This record gives sequence, structure tokens and C-alpha cells, in this order.
Amino acid sequence: MKLFISDLDFTLLDTVGDLPRSSALRLNRLIDTGVHFTIATARATPSIKHLMEGVNLRLPIIELNGAIIRDLNTDHILDHKGLGLNDASKAFDCFQEVGLTPFVSGLKGDATPLYFPELKNKGMQWFHDEKIIRQDPRLSELPANLFAHPLVTDPTNSSLALPHGAAQTTGANPFLDDVLCFVYLGTKKEIFTIKNLIEEKLPHLLITLYPNHYIGGWEIVISAAQANKGFAIKSLLGHIEQHHNLLIKETTAFGDSSNDLEMLRSVTTPIAVANATTEIKAHAHEIIGHHSEEAVLSYIEALYT
Repeated sequence: MKLFISDLDFTLLDTVGDLPRSSALRLNRLIDTGVHFTIATARATPSIKHLMEGVNLRLPIIELNGAIIRDLNTDHILDHKGLGLNDASKAFDCFQEVGLTPFVSGLKGDATPLYFPELKNKGMQWFHDEKIIRQDPRLSELPANLFAHPLVTDPTNSSLALPHGAAQTTGANPFLDDVLCFVYLGTKKEIFTIKNLIEEKLPHLLITLYPNHYIGGWEIVISAAQANKGFAIKSLLGHIEQHHNLLIKETTAFGDSSNDLEMLRSVTTPIAVANATTEIKAHAHEIIGHHSEEAVLSYIEALYT
């Protein structure tokens, strides 16, 4: 059996980061005829549900660049790869050392709280506002003592409430079981400054950086080494076989940017969209049309007509 896996932004989505109704209809037709399809994205569940509303995604998805494999229908996390609180604390200190404070994407049970700092530039503000527009329940103000041990909470301070869907656990960090990634948006100089420091002090962590084509500037994501789409696909196939009784023999993936590289390396047929970076195109077996032309769907449809 064959599985198709697509990135979202600048691959399956349109130029403004939405899934057109025409794309949703085409995708549902493919799925209804027996095509096995899922997504692998840097986005998290609330954004994915908003974008893919009306699409009958039956298989587990990869979110947060591979940090999470989730059953979107039950919201249950099937697998995750986090930094661990010790490395997370050290990485957070690196940001602080150069005067930056990132978003902290955490894990608490099946909840994935997103703690936001003071928003000091337009990139960080955009990242936050995008979540507000889509009523993302993960957003919480970053507690000043997030990585302190033990943590002390103030029940009178609503801004330090536990993440949506999480329960207090006695003797444990009340905010986090794990950290999935840190995200910071800023100038290229800021991004490469923190990149160099993390590489020096925590060389085993995964660093992903790229220009932000929506708002300008650059974005950096710090995560565990195994929190990449390529590694996640291996786990995903196991879950599909175990829970959906599908033995996948061939995999085709579509991507455009550096966070798709390990995914393309791990599949049978790696495909780049026309707007992909030079690096991604170099690792693709085929280059298809531009993401704005719904090229991913046209490629799959051509195989079944």
C-alpha cells in the first residue's frame, strides 16, 4: 500500500496559508476512493483542525515538525519526542543569555500548552496573533518560574493557570511534563546568535531555522534530535499498521523547506513543489508545480485517473 504525506505551509496550503475549499473537496474525493493521505507540519493541533476542517483525515498526523504523532479524531498523542526538562532548562537559559525569550511549546498529558513571553517584535507578535485569531486554547502567559524546582503557583493569578486540558500533579512540575520545542522569531542576526550558542552548549539538540515568508524576518525552532519529520514517519507507519491494519510499502512525501528535508530523505518518493528551496529540490526525485496551483493534489490525482 502507498501513503502520501504532505507538508502544509507553502506545499498543500495556498499563498495566504489557507486550504481552499476546492482543495478540501479534491482531497476528500481522493480519500473516499481509498487514497491513504496524511500531513506532516510545523503547526499544532488547533491550527491544523482550523485549516483542515471538513477534510476527512482518517490517519494519524505529524505535528510540530515531528515532535508529536497524534490521532486527530480523538486528540490522543500516540508518540512524542521532547527535550526533557533538564535540556529544556539549559536551552531556555541560552536564550536568556543573549537577551531573548522564546515561545515554549510544552507537553502536559495530552495537552500541549504554548507559553508566550513579552512580545517585543513584529514576528513574535504575528505568531501570537495568529493563534488568537484562531482561538488557540494552548496560549498561556509564560510563568516567570517555569523551569524552577520546585515551582510555586499563585492561585490568584489567572495568567499562571494550568494549560488547557491539564491537571495538577503533586510533586511534579505543574506546568510541564516535557518541552517539545522553543520558537523564536526575529532578525537574522538574533536567530544566528542563538543558533551559535545552542550549537556550542547543547550540540545534540535539533536546530531548524528559515526565513518567515508570511511576515518577514527569520524563525528558529529548538527541539530534540529525533523531533523531525523523517524520524516521525517511521513511528507513524508503525501506528498505522497497528491501529489501522494498513501495511504501508511505499511512501511519497511533498515538501518545500528545510524542516521537510529529513522527511524527504526517509520516503520512497520525495517530491518538491516548484517554490521549494534549492536544498529541497536537490533531494527530490521530482519537482511538481507551485503550491498556489494545488500541485500536490494534481500530482496524486494523476496517479489515479
